[in-house]
Amino acid sequence: MGLVRKVPALVLACLVGCAVQQSGTPQEKPSAQPSGPVAGLPLAAGSGIRLLVDENSAPSMLDVDTGASTLVSGLPQPDPSSITYATTSSGRHTFVEVGGPGLNQGRVYLLQGTAARKVDRGWFAFPAYDDSGFWITDQPAYGGSCTVRKVTETGKVLVRPRWTYCGALPSTDTPFGLQAMWRDESLLLAHDSLRKVGRYPRIVTSNRQELLVEGKDRKLTLVDPGTGKKRQVDRPSEREAKDGKAGADGRYLAVPFVEGDMDDRLDLWVLDTRTLEWTRLPSMPLPVDVRRWTMRWSQDGRLILAGGFAQTTEEYPTDADFATMIAVWRPGEPSLSLKRLPVHWENHLTIVG
Repeated sequence: MGLVRKVPALVLACLVGCAVQQSGTPQEKPSAQPSGPVAGLPLAAGSGIRLLVDENSAPSMLDVDTGASTLVSGLPQPDPSSITYATTSSGRHTFVEVGGPGLNQGRVYLLQGTAARKVDRGWFAFPAYDDSGFWITDQPAYGGSCTVRKVTETGKVLVRPRWTYCGALPSTDTPFGLQAMWRDESLLLAHDSLRKVGRYPRIVTSNRQELLVEGKDRKLTLVDPGTGKKRQVDRPSEREAKDGKAGADGRYLAVPFVEGDMDDRLDLWVLDTRTLEWTRLPSMPLPVDVRRWTMRWSQDGRLILAGGFAQTTEEYPTDADFATMIAVWRPGEPSLSLKRLPVHWENHLTIVG
């Protein structure tokens, strides 16, 4: 059974002073920090983090360190009434999916810097687990069946299109198969044929060795699909577990827990798969807009959160109480690193790196 460990949230004023003494790097003035319940250090310069911001117009790239925003080039002209954008990022790939009533066929664009290049038709794309290409889901005919295929960055087909049920399209690739949802169950589909090779109550997240599965009884288990070996994991929160993210090396799994789809309290925990110990992130549970926040692990092991953070201690924040912020944490650190961003909190954000 795993252990549960809480990391205490530290006092902001003390943390800022300590940070200046330790690093010697110029820090933001304390007045630039949030006045709400979230606490932590100012995010130091040189984070290297970029955000793709979708403002119901052509997406733009925001440099978190400088605050500079650059319009993404290479996309169709924005028209909110007929063209929509969706952005996703995983591994080293960032995609912009273009659709809407003004297009009779979805298109997938690959982002390179601040330029988007059309790769192929389709509605959604996600990378292969081994970085050998990426998968595209498509619906060639309106109202018809859907297909899944694997292509390279140049559009070369690696796995030809396979027909599949539109209600169970895969959205993630693992070494054990493509992961899809069918009703209230998680499925694993074979890479070559899309036939079902595994069924689980619900896969919360996975690394290259195991799946973190939530059973019908809400118990959490690490499962090795290859051997069938299982490791029971303590549940750190009675809140509802949402989809998690695995770190680059697979050791750490970040899992958000919330009270429901309309709750504005995020309780984020990280599981160490070596020790089966949970760590609760500082300042949790955190008042955020749980419908407009995102997280991602960086390649160097930082957990990055971005979205609308409440800037008040009120139990029921109003829209005016939210601001767009970014929070960064590395396992073992006692506090978050924070920065307020010059973006309206209701915009969709994608963490690029």
